[in-house]
Amino acid sequence: MIYRLKGLTIGAIATLSTGLVFGLSGMAVGQDADVVSPNADVPYMGVDGIFTLDTAVPSSLHDPRNPGRIVFEEMEQFSFYRDVAGNDLIAENCQYSYQGAAPDPFYYPEFQTSVWDLFELASDDPACTGFQYVALRSPHGEPIHMHVRYGGESSSFDELLQMSLTEPDSAEINPWWSLYCAEGVTACN
Repeated sequence: MIYRLKGLTIGAIATLSTGLVFGLSGMAVGQDADVVSPNADVPYMGVDGIFTLDTAVPSSLHDPRNPGRIVFEEMEQFSFYRDVAGNDLIAENCQYSYQGAAPDPFYYPEFQTSVWDLFELASDDPACTGFQYVALRSPHGEPIHMHVRYGGESSSFDELLQMSLTEPDSAEINPWWSLYCAEGVTACN
């Protein structure tokens, strides 16, 4: 199944290749975008398994926004842990629905694979509401790694995407570029 976004504006409409149409919450991307997830042909777009923070990249490791461990089950259920070992649970078994792909506003189109896959919380567990919107650069590269951003109920996909344009500020650890490796890999940059 290939997911596409066409002609996005504020209050964008995403069209799946199946013809299903749905709105994206407060998203503003560029006009006339026709973006496909780079992982469209990978089972679950690669969003399946355990990913841990890259311990070799200080800015990612020490950014308090980054959970230490994220467990993805078939791109529908996500669990978040504060620590890399998975002993300090933040939110477990949060149900998500895939909302489409969107280009990174800084790196795309120069880097055609710089695309974020967007997931919206579909469950009502209060522990999960801090992760209402999840944007990820699905697993890619060698070794396999991914980037994750999230926001609560007052956030939006647009806010998460626009973080790529944030002025560099080492004190605030911006722009926000978390780095996650497949479990067992400690350096994937």
